[in-house]
Amino acid sequence: MPEAPDLVVVYGGPSAEHEVSCISAYRIAAQARRDGYRVTPIGLTRDKRWVDATGALASIDDIDALPSPDALIDQAPETALDHLESGLPQDAVVFPLLHGPFGEDGVIQGHFEAIGVPYIGAGVLSSAICMDKAIAKSVLREHGLPVADWRLLRRSHLSDEVLAGAAGGLGLPLFVKPANLGSSIGVTKVSDPSGLQEAVALAFEFDDFVILEAFVDGRELELALLGNDDDIQVTVAGEIIASREFYDYEDKYELGVAKTIVPAELDDSQLAEAQRLATEAFRALRVEGLARVDLFLVGDDSFVINEVNTMPGFTPISMYPMLWAAAGLPLGSVIDLLVGLATTRHERRRGLRTHR
Repeated sequence: MPEAPDLVVVYGGPSAEHEVSCISAYRIAAQARRDGYRVTPIGLTRDKRWVDATGALASIDDIDALPSPDALIDQAPETALDHLESGLPQDAVVFPLLHGPFGEDGVIQGHFEAIGVPYIGAGVLSSAICMDKAIAKSVLREHGLPVADWRLLRRSHLSDEVLAGAAGGLGLPLFVKPANLGSSIGVTKVSDPSGLQEAVALAFEFDDFVILEAFVDGRELELALLGNDDDIQVTVAGEIIASREFYDYEDKYELGVAKTIVPAELDDSQLAEAQRLATEAFRALRVEGLARVDLFLVGDDSFVINEVNTMPGFTPISMYPMLWAAAGLPLGSVIDLLVGLATTRHERRRGLRTHR
């Protein structure tokens, strides 16, 4: 690879996934610096203030270290940036390691498009669609891809009758989820009708739209993808064995008890079908750059797509880098490929006509 470009790592943000974003950014910045990139870290505080995080990440050199997320965004007055553009080097590629709303929902992607900088990951439309679980399921279903049955609840139209009707159509157990969030935050598995109201109230603390989703009794599999529409690489599947009723935030990031199996034990036909569905979902949702596609294997040969995550985590326990490492592609090579994909898309889009 020629001389590495400037890489701007943007992280933090006003999402409930703020801490996950910080740890992901630390690891990406450490690896990129090790590989010769000129890294510019820019933090976004919970109240949406841009800060120059060079001081906060100045001493990063150990990619396996686990610093406190609160220490990774320097909020001293002298680090404040008037706006994001003031912290961007010329000709930089941005790695927006922002999870959840404002980071994966097309908002920040739209800003990058407006100021004309290349960025890693899905574009505005794809980010917005994939972030909203109900919209994403609708698109996947329209493309003939298998998804679990669901019902959408709107805060403005919620009533006991609406809730009872939605739950009655799905049966128990079911999952209650904020429509726009990740890392299983605000998610509840409801097995008894008495817990439904509380679960819905919790989900509405995070979003104005909530989905009730039918329970799928299957093996939880995840696949990692890299590429743009014309050339998509997909890994083997990894499997999650949750230590609790389901793979929730605590199980993912705090307890350290859940098991991750890479590669998952699948026969050739099962793996081929999982890879086919993951690739078709990637294309149907117009994803570019990277994604982690989560599936359920029901029985021996039936798959259900759970979700498509357009900015998966890069923490020490995150499945996305783990799957690529198992495929012989270390984190540094993943970063190189993502930078190349972002640059290629940026140049392609710059070549589109803007007049008749």
